[in-house]
Amino acid sequence: MLLFVLTVFAVIGGFLFGYDTGVVSGAEVFIRKDLRLTATQVEVVVSITVGVAAVGAAAAGWPMQKYGRRPIIMVASALYTVGSLVVALAPSLGVLILGRIILGGGVGLSSMSIPVYVAEVAPPRIRGKLVSCYNLFIVLGQAAACGVNIVAEATLGPSLRWRLSMGVAAAPALLQLLGFLALPESPRWLAHVGRIEEARGIVRRLGGDEDALEASDDSGNLREALKTVWREPYLHRIFRLGFGLMVLQQLSGINTIMYFGAEILIMCGFAESRSVALTAALAAAQGTGVVLSMPLFDRLGRRLLIVPSTLVAATCLAIVAAAFGLGIHDSDHRAAALTGVVVYLVAFGCGLSSGPWVVNSEIYPSNVRGLGNAGATTVNWLANYLVSALFLTSCDAIGRFATFAALATVALLGALWVAMVLPETAGKTLGDAELRDLFSERRSSAKLGIYENLPQDVRTQDDAHQPADACPPLAAAENHNPLHDKKIPAPVSIEDGDDVPEGI
Repeated sequence: MLLFVLTVFAVIGGFLFGYDTGVVSGAEVFIRKDLRLTATQVEVVVSITVGVAAVGAAAAGWPMQKYGRRPIIMVASALYTVGSLVVALAPSLGVLILGRIILGGGVGLSSMSIPVYVAEVAPPRIRGKLVSCYNLFIVLGQAAACGVNIVAEATLGPSLRWRLSMGVAAAPALLQLLGFLALPESPRWLAHVGRIEEARGIVRRLGGDEDALEASDDSGNLREALKTVWREPYLHRIFRLGFGLMVLQQLSGINTIMYFGAEILIMCGFAESRSVALTAALAAAQGTGVVLSMPLFDRLGRRLLIVPSTLVAATCLAIVAAAFGLGIHDSDHRAAALTGVVVYLVAFGCGLSSGPWVVNSEIYPSNVRGLGNAGATTVNWLANYLVSALFLTSCDAIGRFATFAALATVALLGALWVAMVLPETAGKTLGDAELRDLFSERRSSAKLGIYENLPQDVRTQDDAHQPADACPPLAAAENHNPLHDKKIPAPVSIEDGDDVPEGI
């Protein structure tokens, strides 16, 4: 029961993340009219939150490592609450931007700390499912924002529409803040700082495995964490994988559709009013994929969802590109483009939406976990900002066909890269020693991506055809010592007066 309550209150942060992403795409139309803003000023209002979120995520790694996950989540909730109210009551552009900056801090802290917190309290058998809940609530937040915008447009005056839409987020943010006053800290972090007995008590209440807890002598020093990453080759592989997944997620184009969904539908030939209403359906499409994937992340594993998800997303982006290239005014091409966008969102939700967050929440050793997740979240936000800032400019400069073709190419290459480098982490305890073994040089070869996920009988047949190492490691040489093929009596202890067995 505690695990359920804890997860629900934690993933409210995902809802707020998604709500802020979705609400601004509709509210900016009302804000522009009410405050008489120019197009450049509107771009600043929309993008400032993304930029500050990247800074907030980067700055929060050290305090999350030193002070724990729970305080950072509570600070994020407070920033959401205050920022939403400041935006809703803003009398001018300056105050509005101030509120959006405060919201950006909350978004950055929340998106970095909550997946880590949920992963650290969840038992390994359901860790992927619970971390996926974070992404599910992001999508629910986006859908809720679309619904609030539609209702506000139908029932309120021009000035109250956007103020209500932006201010509603204060309620769930305050609820999360109050809830975390009574919820425990991450047991892994408690063990990390030496509070072992307190950590064991929380693990017992959560129904987890006390033996999986690991203490660490790291003091939360950023410089020491950076030195550790620099001198450990296996950490290089971990950081490349974690950061690369975040870049792939964004460069596959998801937020071009979530931020500019109505604009893309208008490009496809739909009327403006209908396009705004259809943005709720786009959020629902991604949500469908996330829901379908939740029970499968732990059953099938991370790889078998992320790789096919990315391949299908690449195919759909190619279909959209082809539709624009052949001429969108043809009804068949328009239908193909719309179908491509919808199927893309479902496919993305099935793996590439939650997958990078799930993997990043579990692959970093305890002494660099704060640094790793802060860096990965920062990279995610920077890539997000890059794509969202350049999408419309790219469509004007090189055309819609080339823009979507480029996104499709990135997704295709990304799927091949993930298939080669991502080891399976589902169901593993992922303590520091296991992570070192999982990402060691021998296990991180190109063969890792496919070989270790083949059925056992296939792997056995493959092993029979492998050439012997020219210089096998010592352990391997010992295992193949010819003497070992003989049955040698176990060592015996000879006391004074004992009869010595013949042959010894």
